Amino acid sequence: MATKSVISAADPRFLREDGWEVFTGNEAIVKGLLEAEGGTHLWTGYPGSPVSGIFDTIEAIAGLFQAHGMRATLANNEALAAAMLNGSQMLGLRAVAVMKSVGLHVAADALALGNLSGAHREGGCLVIVGDDPWNDSTQVPADSRYLARHLHMPVLEPETLQEIKDWIDLGFELSRRANLFVTYLVTTNQADGGGSVQVRRNHFPRVNSLSPVALDTAAIDYESRVLLPPRTGRREEDLPARYRRLWAVAQERGIDRILPFDRSRTRPRFGLVSSGLAAGYLEQALQELGLAGEFPVLKLGLTYPIDPQTLLRFAREAEEIVVVEERRPFLEEAISHALQQAGVLQKVWGKVFPGNLPGIPSHGGLHPSLLAERLGPLLAPESGPSRRRAVEQRLDRLRRASGPSWQLPARTPTFCPGCPHRDSASVFLDIQRDFRDPEYMRRRHRREPVDLVFHGDTGCYTMLMFEPTKSLMHNYSGMGLGGGTGLGIDPFIRNKQVVFMGDSTFFHSGQIAISNSIKNRQDIAYIILDNRTTAMTGHQTTPGVEKDLLGNPTFTQNIEKIVEAITAEEKCEVIRVNPGLRDQYRALLEEAVLRDGVKVIIADKECGILTHRRESRREREEIRTKGFLPQKRYIHITPEVCEYCLACTTSTGCPGLTFTETDFGRKVQTDLSWCVADGACTKLYACPAFEEVTVVRGSRPRSILDSLPFDALPPPPPRSFAHTYRLFLTGVGGMGIASTAAVLVRAGHREGYRVLFCDRNGLAIRNGAVYSHLVYQRQGAPPTTAIPLYGDVDVVLGLDPLETARALDGSGRLRIGSPDRTGVILNTAKTPTVLTLLGRDDFCVRELEEKIRQATDPHRFFRCEVSALAEQVFGTKLYANTILIGIAFQRGELPLSQESLEWAIQQTMGSSAATNWKAFLFGRYLAEHPEEFAQPSTPASPQREIEKSLEDLEEEGPSGKKRGQRLWQCITGGIAGLPLDESDLRDFIIRIRDLFHYEDAAYAERYVSLVRAVAAKDSPQFGMAATKAAIWGAHRVMAIKDEVEVARLLTAKAKLARDREHFGIDPARGDRLVYRHITRPEFILGPIRLRFRMESRNWMLRLMRRAKFLRRILVGWHQKERSFRDWYCGLLERFSFSSPSEYQRWLEILRLPESVRGYREIRYRKMEEARARAESLLAELPAARSSVAR
Repeated sequence: MATKSVISAADPRFLREDGWEVFTGNEAIVKGLLEAEGGTHLWTGYPGSPVSGIFDTIEAIAGLFQAHGMRATLANNEALAAAMLNGSQMLGLRAVAVMKSVGLHVAADALALGNLSGAHREGGCLVIVGDDPWNDSTQVPADSRYLARHLHMPVLEPETLQEIKDWIDLGFELSRRANLFVTYLVTTNQADGGGSVQVRRNHFPRVNSLSPVALDTAAIDYESRVLLPPRTGRREEDLPARYRRLWAVAQERGIDRILPFDRSRTRPRFGLVSSGLAAGYLEQALQELGLAGEFPVLKLGLTYPIDPQTLLRFAREAEEIVVVEERRPFLEEAISHALQQAGVLQKVWGKVFPGNLPGIPSHGGLHPSLLAERLGPLLAPESGPSRRRAVEQRLDRLRRASGPSWQLPARTPTFCPGCPHRDSASVFLDIQRDFRDPEYMRRRHRREPVDLVFHGDTGCYTMLMFEPTKSLMHNYSGMGLGGGTGLGIDPFIRNKQVVFMGDSTFFHSGQIAISNSIKNRQDIAYIILDNRTTAMTGHQTTPGVEKDLLGNPTFTQNIEKIVEAITAEEKCEVIRVNPGLRDQYRALLEEAVLRDGVKVIIADKECGILTHRRESRREREEIRTKGFLPQKRYIHITPEVCEYCLACTTSTGCPGLTFTETDFGRKVQTDLSWCVADGACTKLYACPAFEEVTVVRGSRPRSILDSLPFDALPPPPPRSFAHTYRLFLTGVGGMGIASTAAVLVRAGHREGYRVLFCDRNGLAIRNGAVYSHLVYQRQGAPPTTAIPLYGDVDVVLGLDPLETARALDGSGRLRIGSPDRTGVILNTAKTPTVLTLLGRDDFCVRELEEKIRQATDPHRFFRCEVSALAEQVFGTKLYANTILIGIAFQRGELPLSQESLEWAIQQTMGSSAATNWKAFLFGRYLAEHPEEFAQPSTPASPQREIEKSLEDLEEEGPSGKKRGQRLWQCITGGIAGLPLDESDLRDFIIRIRDLFHYEDAAYAERYVSLVRAVAAKDSPQFGMAATKAAIWGAHRVMAIKDEVEVARLLTAKAKLARDREHFGIDPARGDRLVYRHITRPEFILGPIRLRFRMESRNWMLRLMRRAKFLRRILVGWHQKERSFRDWYCGLLERFSFSSPSEYQRWLEILRLPESVRGYREIRYRKMEEARARAESLLAELPAARSSVAR
């Protein structure tokens, strides 16, 4: 039994000795290792999806290892882990190494020798390998069975979660009794899946690190342990005997088995062979087709080497064999070969089916519906007429869930908010652009332009391959090999070269690449991020931190000292710098990259996720002790100042940025729930819209929750189901899909259901799409997998409309919905994709809603912008997931009790459980009373806008009333008689008012006269489109956002009031906002141009907003913008047309200011392009040509 101190330090699920528990696939492997007979001694490997969760679990139960002397350690790379396995077999130790499929490539040499040497008769070695059949997060298509066969290593493939846990012990038995290392193969859906399993008691090793023994070197068998020729050949001769022992154990333990089938019929034409999760999909497909038990099925657990006796026994059950396997025809080839060797002439099908029917795909993974579609036409003709009709009906149901593609935008991953890789990437985008500019290079570096070559490597920085940074990754060769890739072309090019690397990759293999570069005098810059964690795979330790996997203190290895030691003779420049200091970092990079030879720049900044988590813990603790958060800092954007130039999004691609719709069009905004306020976007100094806002509170803010009558809520309608109930959750990384799934899994387990689930989370926290399949089953339900057949999901909880639509798209991989089965609870908040943030590939949520509604049951469709309500009520959108659970529960979509859900929330949400429970109750209330939280969607009428304009001025006193009268005359006279609808009139009124405040009444009247001049020549035949374009275009060019105007907008009364509402500020309770505006003003005094960075306060800006006189005395100030304004206003006066084609050309001309966005250099280029385009269009107009001639 475990000691009490260990119990308090470990997850109690791993200490249970009987009964049922819920684990992920990775956790089930850990529990299986703990249950292995005699205990396990050594656990090692290198993290990589989908099996990196094993190391997270080890870290979580470190107390067990420390108490029982088991050794768990992360190797620097997979080859070293494999070598550790070999070393462990000098004693009777049971050892395991964990790695992903491409890690097996790295480990191959050591595994070949270790396996040939063999396992100790009292020990055993497992190599747990994670394959990724769909290539969701693996760089090359991998089928590890082929490499295992090449290494002569047996392959064990469990199917169910119970087997994943229990077969660990079988694997060790196979290893020690057959004297071989065993490849234990799991796939992404198994490792990231999970469910209910029966547990057994743990075993702990007698020999351990707390009671080491003396190794008797005299007893070492040199013939088997020191393998070099001629011993190698002699050892290989022993493999057939070892395989025979392996097959004997497999038969004894029933690892390969023929599933029960109807033997009363004549010998069927087809028998089916499968293994691993593919066997589960096969059973599910046959069940769906109504053919379960109709055909013999051989489920292989030991897939290499195939047991010939088992195969021949099965071959007698059918005339022909059909092999169902993921990826390449490994089993198909092996079965054909084995039958041929035995002299059996029997057809074997798999990737090709008889009768020109499509076979099982050899690329990508499998899906139960895909198998049903492929096997149905093959097997149905071998059944009776009634079964054939039933099969066709079931296939027709699957077809109805399929359809044409919805052409949805892709959601590519990107760096997390606060990621230090973004600092480097953003700077290098600017350097790359400027290094190509001849003028910049001559002025700054006195040399010709340089086209930088960027070599790819493995880590978070691999996401450089996606927009907006894809130009920073020109090739890719694998982990630690970026420098080597560059060396292949280095002697033949003059380009400067750059490679990004992480600290984990440096210790894995990158330091060898640096050594190789130095030896060969390569011209390359290594940018190494030292963020002190293995961030890509879940934040495991590295050799550069102070503790090991179990939390024990260990030596810290220093990257600089290692590189300096490598370069003792040939000195290499090694610089450590904080990449967050953008200006200094850029200057250093430019100088370093241009120098010849090898340069190593160490970007020293903690992983943004770790920084944010630590800050969140601090905030929760402060709230717990004080009842509220006295201060919190945000990065905020003032939409009126934002030009929607997208300089911030294209330079950073940060998901902490989003969009908001305003009266002046779309603007960039910070998403306060995602933004971590690291300031990366502000350091661009692209525009003065960015500001740092500190919320200062004097007491706990009031909450609407205090007044909601949760106790009066009626009970939800009951949700009943026959035997299987399927849920589907989807959203974007960071929305809490994993924690939502964990709540529902725990609640279902507590209800007594058998639970299955499968998460997709390879790039979850990096703005990628995330989803989770969840299954509840009653006792006696037919076997199934967590993956539903097309149209088989009962309810969808969609936290993101785009990803919900993607799951329902009839051409996609999932196709989960059906109008006669699937209910939907949808959060309609829009989360932009990276390409959307770049101004491309946009999507309309309303259109997505309609598609979702049509693909599901419209009577069970509930929509609400839950994220906005979560932020309003809880101060963050991060509680939207639990609100959605509450809505689903109240609408009767969850077959769970409130007691089970409350318990599950407490078990899952940790220190935030109490708030999450309130969010659940709020969700219940929202489901009952959605009308109370409906957002007004109708804008104010034109008349109301006029009234608001006058009210604001009347508050200024008598002078304000006088100015208000002038404004009223300007507006009423301006809109009088214009044949525009209310929306367009409102746009006109708002812009008249804005220009009135920008300068004065005369300036606003000038705007009115320009618009009315166009309207006088316009025609309702064309919907007055030219007038509408003039309303927007003239305002854009006339409202020049100089320093005076920016100051006015940043301190406007309406803006400050909106901010107070947005941040929930109640001055009566001592709340206030403190602003620090991030500006870069410029003043031109004759030939002198002054531009400087300044952190402005509101009192400074209030002074500046009064300085309109500067527009008249600083003649050269914003001269380019003034010139563009005057040019465009002249075009408005020239507007005339005589044909529809001329009208369309003029319309394009009048709309050109819409593309002129940004400040200064960003804007100037666009102004030139707009002018050039206008002149080109004008040249095509007869009236314009004659005007020019005159």
